[in-house]
Amino acid sequence: MDTVVQLDMLFAVIGAVVGIGLVLAVLIAIAEWKILTKAGEKGWKSLIPFYNIFISHEIVGMSHIWFIIEMVIWFIETILAAFVEFPKWFELPFLVFTIVFTVVSEIVHIKKMCGCFGKSKGFAVGLFFLPYVFLPIIAFGSAEYTPPTKNN
Repeated sequence: MDTVVQLDMLFAVIGAVVGIGLVLAVLIAIAEWKILTKAGEKGWKSLIPFYNIFISHEIVGMSHIWFIIEMVIWFIETILAAFVEFPKWFELPFLVFTIVFTVVSEIVHIKKMCGCFGKSKGFAVGLFFLPYVFLPIIAFGSAEYTPPTKNN
C-alpha cells in the first residue's frame, strides 16, 4: 500500500475520533448545563473548570471535603509532579490512592445525583458506565430535581 494512502487513512481515522470526541464533549456540556438549570443553578456554571465540580457536588449534597481532596490530588498530580521528582516508594501508593479515591468519589456523586433526580440504583450503574447516554436522559428527560436530604 502506498505511504500517501496510509497517511490519508490515518488522518481520516484521527479526524473521525476527534470529531466524535468533540460531539460527545458538546453533548455532555449541554447536558450538564441543563442539569444545573433543573437544580436551580445558573447553567453557565457548568462551563467553568473546577467550579463546575464544586457546584455539582453542592447540588447533590456532597460534603465540601470531597472537592477539597479532589483538588489537592489534582494539584499534586499535575502541578507538583511537573517540578518535583517523587520518591519511587511514593509513586505507586499515590497512584492507587488516586484511582480508588476518584472511583469512590464518582460512585458517591452518581448515587447522590440519582437520588436527587429520582433515579434507581440500576440507573446509577448505567450512569457510571455510560455517562454519555444517561446524563442526557437526566438532563432532557422528565426527571425533576429534589434537593438532597440526609438519606440520599
